[in-house]
Amino acid sequence: MVMRMKPIAHRALSATLTGGLLCALLVGLAMAAPRAARAQEESYMGLICRGVEESGRLFIGQPGFGPHLVSLFVTGPNPLSATQTLLEHVAWVNDPLHSYVADGTGGMCIWAHPGPRDAAAIVDLPGLAGIEVSYAGDGLTRDGVWDQVLTACHDAQRPFIWAFADDDTHSRTNINLSWFAARVSEVNVFALKAALRQGSFYVSNGPLIEDVSVDGGSITVRPAEAAQVLWLASGQYLGVEPTAQMTVTTEPGENHCLRCDDAVTVSTLDTTAVGLPPERLKFVRAVVRTEPSKVAQTQPWRIRPDGSIDNPYAATGTWIRGQSHNHTDAPPGNTTIIHQYRLAYQQVGQVASFSTDYSYWESPHQHPVSDGTPLIEAVTPSRCPAKAVAELVISGANLDPAATVHIGPRTLTPTPAEAGALRVQLPADVAAGLYDVCVTNPDQLRGCLPLGLTVQGPDAANDGWQTFSAADGVEPEQLTSIACFGDEVWAGGIGGACRYKDGAWVSMRDHLPGNSAYAMVAAPGGGVWIAGSSGLSFCGADGTSVKHKVGQEEKLSRKTSSERWGRMAFDGEGTLWVANRWGAGLGVLRDGQWSRLVKADGIPHDGQSAVACDSSGTAWVGFGNGLYRLVEGQWQAVALPPELADCRYTSALATTADGSCWAAVTSGSRPDLGGVVLISEQGDKVYTTANSTLPSARIRDLLVTRTGDVWFASDYGVARLGADGAWRQFNSVNSGLGCDTVLAMTEDALGRVWFATARGASCYALR
Repeated sequence: MVMRMKPIAHRALSATLTGGLLCALLVGLAMAAPRAARAQEESYMGLICRGVEESGRLFIGQPGFGPHLVSLFVTGPNPLSATQTLLEHVAWVNDPLHSYVADGTGGMCIWAHPGPRDAAAIVDLPGLAGIEVSYAGDGLTRDGVWDQVLTACHDAQRPFIWAFADDDTHSRTNINLSWFAARVSEVNVFALKAALRQGSFYVSNGPLIEDVSVDGGSITVRPAEAAQVLWLASGQYLGVEPTAQMTVTTEPGENHCLRCDDAVTVSTLDTTAVGLPPERLKFVRAVVRTEPSKVAQTQPWRIRPDGSIDNPYAATGTWIRGQSHNHTDAPPGNTTIIHQYRLAYQQVGQVASFSTDYSYWESPHQHPVSDGTPLIEAVTPSRCPAKAVAELVISGANLDPAATVHIGPRTLTPTPAEAGALRVQLPADVAAGLYDVCVTNPDQLRGCLPLGLTVQGPDAANDGWQTFSAADGVEPEQLTSIACFGDEVWAGGIGGACRYKDGAWVSMRDHLPGNSAYAMVAAPGGGVWIAGSSGLSFCGADGTSVKHKVGQEEKLSRKTSSERWGRMAFDGEGTLWVANRWGAGLGVLRDGQWSRLVKADGIPHDGQSAVACDSSGTAWVGFGNGLYRLVEGQWQAVALPPELADCRYTSALATTADGSCWAAVTSGSRPDLGGVVLISEQGDKVYTTANSTLPSARIRDLLVTRTGDVWFASDYGVARLGADGAWRQFNSVNSGLGCDTVLAMTEDALGRVWFATARGASCYALR
């Protein structure tokens, strides 16, 4: 008989179990479980640990952008992570309403796989909870960076930034490489979050620690087996060479330590007897080593000026293991893979391992309903007029009738609605703006739909606008691409695609090249091309489709994701140019034959982000190393004006009837640095948020209409520069635009502009 228990979200296991007994119990149950999806779900007994990896990129594979940040315990991705500064993003994560563990604190933001020169940037990011020190089995390379960070935190009298451990292998078999062990008072996510926030955990790629304790000025560490124990002060750190000898000294340096105890099961450091005053010690930490490269690293103990010790570790509790950063890579809607991932970690004794999906537009942050946490799928209506009481219906799963609803700063009491939904009354005095909608159940688990509600301004102009959502058949509702030909509109995103014809939306998922639609373009002779996660598809007007692979992988030094394609453009001769989403060459379809151009063929870079073709036949391409144009077979670098000289990343391109080119450019590390440049024979014109009404420095898409209007899409709405030179900005607060986040635009045969947004499709007929 197989024992079945629900996953642990809030309910606690007995904390009287030792870590070994608890892990043995969980491993035994997992190995006895049947393999069916439902049985997998029921046999998982660990904690529900979710996170998101976000990097500020506009799409995955985008070259040259800033650090990756892992957000733990968050309700979901930050929808503005691609355009916010790092400081703004960390503040979003730390907002208590953005944590599914509703304990009054926010999520926890971790700097992923830091490099040797990242210490200063890490220290300059207030609110950061930790950095990855033990990474994919490597516990040595980042120890020196961590020491720099800890020393800077101490000197600035700031909280320490803890060491975290992870696998980051995108695998369910290549796991258990690096992990943390947290001492918790109870085995639930509340106690786990408290332990990680407090620093009551160590990181390891092998060795186990049974106990840590502080008694007066002495610190004791008890390895689970005979091991070498190293004691390090500020300025002392492990070198990357595992066989290097340690030097016992009070001096700072690589492979220096205060003390080295060999083959011990108990090691005690008397901080008052090491020969350094507290202001020189600053902090101490211990390293347990069982093999040259197998190390467990404790969090630091701060030494106060009076010699007292700040101890981050709980005196008692249960040790539970997990890791903070690996990926299920589950396709949209495939929760079976998520359950398999959890069981794989359970089988190696890790019951607190986070699954960290990618950021907003690449892979969905999926919440299996069986997790028990509130899941908000929609707020209806999603837009409300200003200064009027509005009745809202919040629909989804696991929404308790006794829950509390937060809309921005407002706390509301819901009543039950049909199909497990909740109904709330929005007061008339809620100011115009965008609001997160959060539901907190009585068990203190929370769900959130960021920017899920718009309260429109009193002067909002909705005339000429139409919006279409999932309720109208748009699939998926979070759209990344859109194209028009004839009387048809095609739209798609991560996990789906749909077509609008004769007043109805119909699913076209079966026509996708893989799981997702990254970009679409109308073919000159009719039909639409879809670039996706596993090649391309051509969908004809008759409803049939043909899937394509560019091939020629032998040209690539690495084969990973070679058929992940993005933006496309046709030139005047009918040749299709396709940018690759993963630095795997430029695709070209000419006369029915595909070719893949790589750097060895003479293109400037193997990665591209945008492509356009002008009326003269010139191809414009945003490569990983800047903007280029192909003139008479030669690639020419396009120098940007001084105001945008540091913006080497091209997010969008659009050409005009006279052969000019609009280019949206941005900086990889500074989302506030960027804008748009019009490149023409008459001279370049630069538009930024400082000299125009551009909604953001990071523009996601550009559209030049047949009448000469230019549209600019962003995460903060859209703007139109009319042919007469007049600017106008549109967002969900001041207009009928369904959502501020707009990723793609197109024009139909009637001159209407269509927008692919985070909440479906919007259409505007210029009045």
